[in-house]
Amino acid sequence: MKPRSSKNNRRRSKEPSQSASRQPALWSRSLRAVGFGIGTVICVMVLLGASGQNEDQETENRKKIEAMTPAERAQLKRNYEKFQKLSAKEKQRFRELHSATRSQPELNRVMRSYCDWVKTLTPWEQEDLRNETDPKERLKLIRKFRSQQIDPKRRSDLRSYIAMSKFLNLDSRDPRRMGLMWVQPPPPELFEEVIGIIDQNLTGAEKKPKVKKQSTDFAYSVAVLERTLRLKHQKGDSGGVEWSHPEVLNQIHQLFEAHHYSIRDPKLQHGFKLQLRGNRNDLRKTQVSLFLIRGLTDQLFSLVKQELTQHNPADEELHKFFENLDAKSKDSLMKYPPDEMQEKLKYMFLQKHFSEEIRKKLNRQLVEFKNLRAQLFRGIDLKPFMFESRIRHGVKGHVPDTKDGRNKGPKGGGDRTFRGRKPERRPGVQRRDRPDA
Repeated sequence: MKPRSSKNNRRRSKEPSQSASRQPALWSRSLRAVGFGIGTVICVMVLLGASGQNEDQETENRKKIEAMTPAERAQLKRNYEKFQKLSAKEKQRFRELHSATRSQPELNRVMRSYCDWVKTLTPWEQEDLRNETDPKERLKLIRKFRSQQIDPKRRSDLRSYIAMSKFLNLDSRDPRRMGLMWVQPPPPELFEEVIGIIDQNLTGAEKKPKVKKQSTDFAYSVAVLERTLRLKHQKGDSGGVEWSHPEVLNQIHQLFEAHHYSIRDPKLQHGFKLQLRGNRNDLRKTQVSLFLIRGLTDQLFSLVKQELTQHNPADEELHKFFENLDAKSKDSLMKYPPDEMQEKLKYMFLQKHFSEEIRKKLNRQLVEFKNLRAQLFRGIDLKPFMFESRIRHGVKGHVPDTKDGRNKGPKGGGDRTFRGRKPERRPGVQRRDRPDA
């Protein structure tokens, strides 16, 4: 009897492994599609009836489109245009991917969760994911970002901080000021109490700033800080105590403890350079200075947002404005979740269409803020409070090494000395012996 061929056995042994590996392979394809930014094309095909749907489904999808904001409809249109530009082979591949994900609800849920999660990342993290073509390496990046990720609200606040800084033309990318983004935002009630303590310590001619009752919290804070900084530079005994006096710093830090406030967000402790050395009062002064700058910044941003809410451009105006933007600006906007995208689009629109009266008002407030910020920044060291990864790698990942070390250039071996060895002489430099030698 002829023995059974092992070829059929091998074929049968391959079938289960292929079935088991089909879902991971499909997940890799899905991940690669989303990584390239074309994952939303699948949704476009469904919504615009490009995948052979019945009339009832098309009607329901068109109602969804009508309920979208102008920015969402513009984004959907651009995604559809991207899909139309694909080759026939690529279109078919995405149709197959769409059918496969619909047949596996769990994988479809994971894909949508991933899409929502990507929108919570910072622009440079999204760029890292987009540029990584190897699915295994991308999964490593995902695990890394998730392990370091702070809560979604905090990330949304950071993106809003950057957007408002750009709207007001503040140099948020300046390394000296980027640290403010990672300072924990002071609770409004705590900031008001601190300003109140500084105000109480102003006596004599500087007692009680003359601020009208109808003035904003920002105006009151500016008036108090301007007077305490003016008192700091006065000569002679004016009877007042300015904010950086040890007694005032002690009162402020007691308030920090009462409110359980830390200058650095406890959830971000792993990312900070902890090198707090030096005089205790100097460290406290730096912390309070950062606290005052960040609190004043938040008050200014809140005031500007209140002003913006009174000016709501029509949807048609926003849609027309979006269509007239260049491709780079459109792509940048579409990296954000719909709500934040709509908000940023509104900022961009109003920045170009504000009345001259409102523009002058904002500029006046901005000048007051910049002057105070410059004085509060003066003489403090921000390095211990900066986010370490941004310092070490920078936005582009390249920062020159500023450490003092041996000169490796062609002019010699540097200034490093060794025990028992005389320092090296550079060409053209005469050696000068010590007088007492």
